[in-house]
Amino acid sequence: MDRMEFRLLGSIDAGVGGRRLDLGPRKRRFVLAALLLDLNRPVPVERLIDAVWEGTPPASARVTVQGHVYRLRRALFGARLETTPSGYVLLADQDEVDALRFRRLVAAAQGADDAEGAELLEKALGLWRGPAFGGPGGGQALELAAIELEEARLAAVEELARRLLRLGRPERAIAPLRAAVAAEPHRERLVSLLMTAFSRAGRQAEALELYDRTRRSLADELGVDPGPELRGTFAALLSPQP
Repeated sequence: MDRMEFRLLGSIDAGVGGRRLDLGPRKRRFVLAALLLDLNRPVPVERLIDAVWEGTPPASARVTVQGHVYRLRRALFGARLETTPSGYVLLADQDEVDALRFRRLVAAAQGADDAEGAELLEKALGLWRGPAFGGPGGGQALELAAIELEEARLAAVEELARRLLRLGRPERAIAPLRAAVAAEPHRERLVSLLMTAFSRAGRQAEALELYDRTRRSLADELGVDPGPELRGTFAALLSPQP
């Protein structure tokens, strides 16, 4: 059988041999996501229910989940999705799941030098197609998993930027930093790194404008001043370069 691909870093999706599989409605995809997050381990039906419904699930939740699993088994050619005494287990290679591949690449980057580490981090970040699991929706289990994955993505962007700056490649750091700052404008470490990248790329005016915009946004929306790291970066930009 051709290699299967499961995608969670964006809309929940699956494909095989270049062909996209019909997974059905979004709640069924939430069931698949919950199974993939515990790949090769039994997942109790109660956890699948928690992944699908916000708040109190309907009385029919267990039967509905069983129906989704039945249809997923058919979509995934049967053999990959097995029944256990307490629930279900999805069998696959970890490299077939983009979220697990992302984590593996990030972990590999930690022990690599700056050049190799930057390459691994760029590969990891390139797996993202949008918000984890396609954005808000589903139950608390998926919501918490999405928050964790997003934090890992932002941490990877920060680490990639630090490595690219050390390698003297500030222009290459700007695009991923700019996208991350647009999504998290009050994450001061990202802003500080983007200001530094702008400055080292000879784009001082953009660095200063970013600081001013962030300072005003922090004051207007959160009622706080920039923290020490961001203030330090701003001060460094104003200091004469040796």
